[in-house]
Amino acid sequence: MHSVKRERTSAKVLEERRRREAGKIVEYKALVDKVLTARKNHDYTPGTLSLTTTLLKQNPEYYTVWNYRREILSSIFQTQTADAIQSQIDNELQFLFARLIEFPKCYWIWNHRKWCLQSSPSPSWKFELGLVTKMLDRDARNFHGWHYRRYVVQCTEKATGKSMVRPEFDYTTTKINANFSNFSAWHNRTKLIPRLLKEEPETDARKLLANEIYLITQAIYTDPDDQSVWLYHRWLVTSDDIVKLSSDERKDLLEKEIKSIQELLEVEPDSKWCLQSLAFYKGLLATLAGERVESSVHGYLDKLQEIDPMRKKRYEDWNKQL
Repeated sequence: MHSVKRERTSAKVLEERRRREAGKIVEYKALVDKVLTARKNHDYTPGTLSLTTTLLKQNPEYYTVWNYRREILSSIFQTQTADAIQSQIDNELQFLFARLIEFPKCYWIWNHRKWCLQSSPSPSWKFELGLVTKMLDRDARNFHGWHYRRYVVQCTEKATGKSMVRPEFDYTTTKINANFSNFSAWHNRTKLIPRLLKEEPETDARKLLANEIYLITQAIYTDPDDQSVWLYHRWLVTSDDIVKLSSDERKDLLEKEIKSIQELLEVEPDSKWCLQSLAFYKGLLATLAGERVESSVHGYLDKLQEIDPMRKKRYEDWNKQL
């Protein structure tokens, strides 16, 4: 804290700290050896399961131990009733929840949770959806959580026979409005919109496209340095996933978006994504019109070499292709 004198740590204290850490390392290595030896000996007892619990609390990234844990559980399940299996899995899910709170971006915890639900006699998808919703409330950009959410939604739809595309589309809207810089939410939208149009044929696709462009334009003007919004913008402008545009309609859309980005470039003259998008869209427009690319595109690419030197060769090649 400010104005509080910092006391120097004595050599004795440092030595004691190193001694404790060295002791922990020795204990950890001994535990690892014990677990791996048990696996080599095909030990699938509850006692060994407890050892893997201790080890994974210390190091949840040890995927070999997660594999061994599944082997132990699979062996235990063979002699249990459905109710006993469910009870065991419920305990496992509680253990995993505690790990997720501490390590929300660990692949192996999420993978093991999926395995548990796949092994469960009666999985509660409603509970899982609530859990992942809370996880995304804590960190809305956790792509592990978004990936898991898609899995839970898919399983829920299969179990209930009901589509969740509309509520999930609305959910991405809520998350995007809370924070435009959410790549996973934008990505999820690209998966949901084609389904939404298919399952709700009364939806006006052209109006939906216009609304999406309005939404993404707001996001671009809010943070022109955010890569995720530009990727979604390119998907909207170049894809036929929402509505199949005629050549003239595509050219009109490109001209409109180019004008909008040029206005933003006047305010943000060193915006890498503005310059890249203008070069790409003007090149595409020239191709559709059967014309030569505007000379301004070369200027954009020259400017990009200055402000983004890490990708200089890429811009040089782009210029040569033109």
